[in-house]
This record gives sequence, C-alpha cells and structure tokens, in this order.
Amino acid sequence: MALKDLMARTPAPEPIRPEPPAPVAPPRPAPPAPSAPMTHLGAGSVISGRIRCAESLRIDGQVKGEIFCDQLLTVGESASVQAAIEGDSVVIAGEVQGDITAHRKITLERTARVTGDLCTPGIVIQEGAILEGRIMIGGQIEEPRAAGAQPAAARPSEPSKPAPRPPSATPPPPQP
Repeated sequence: MALKDLMARTPAPEPIRPEPPAPVAPPRPAPPAPSAPMTHLGAGSVISGRIRCAESLRIDGQVKGEIFCDQLLTVGESASVQAAIEGDSVVIAGEVQGDITAHRKITLERTARVTGDLCTPGIVIQEGAILEGRIMIGGQIEEPRAAGAQPAAARPSEPSKPAPRPPSATPPPPQP
C-alpha cells in the first residue's frame, strides 16, 4: 500500500485546542499577625473618672479624670482629655490638659495640643505640636503604680516657695 493511499484513508487529526483555564480563586490575604490586645474608646465615648488599663489603650473620645496605662497610650486627633496621664509610652495627636508621665517615651504628633508638664526619659515633638508646660527629660522614672495608687499631685494653682538654703560653712564675701 502506498503512503498516498494510507494518508487518504486516515482522517486528519483535529487541531489541539487549549483547555480553558480553571477558575483561579483570588489569593487569600495572610491572616493578620498576632497583635497585642488593645482597648479602644471611640470618638463617641465620654468617660469621667479613673481609667486603669493593663494593655494598650487608644482614646478617640472625651476623658476627664486620671489615666493609668501599663503599655502604649494613644490619644487620637479627635480626642479631648482632661486628665493626669501615666503610661509606659504615650503618643498624643489630640488635645490633653493635664500632666503626662511616661516610663519610656512621649511623642507629640504635629496635631497635638498639650497644656501640662511632661516627665519622661525620651521625647519626640513633631513640628506643629503645641505645648504649654514644662518638660523633664531623663532621670529615673518610677515603675507603674499599683491599681489603687494615686498619680502625682496636680500642679498647685500658686507657685510654691523655694526651700530655704542651708547656711554655708564659709561666710559671704565682705560687701564694699
């Protein structure tokens, strides 16, 4: 049999058609990394009294009183706080009226408006932040207080008198 006869009897092979791709599910986002627990007081919150938080705390509402936070305390841009604040690290982006003590660092963001004294071993003040008060940097900051302990007393309304100086061992130089 001739090759010509064999090819005439054999049907032509069908062209290979690619199979349609299987539908691909969109990639699933990776599960969020475990983060430290955080308490959040939303913009509609209005709280008066003492707040004690063992985890990080974010305030976007209004607080009046005292705040103790064992971890990071963040005062958001929309927040209005009238309180003595004590925390491990404190970030202020909103308005605070009261003294702030941080055991590690205080950060005043550009939108911060603070009236009160700051006491911390480290500080960051962004351009645009407003501060009316004194800053004490360095020194040993005592560890967080127990849950029932009181914060440092509020600033007196009248300036205190300086302590009297002890008499010196050497007499003062003669006056001319």
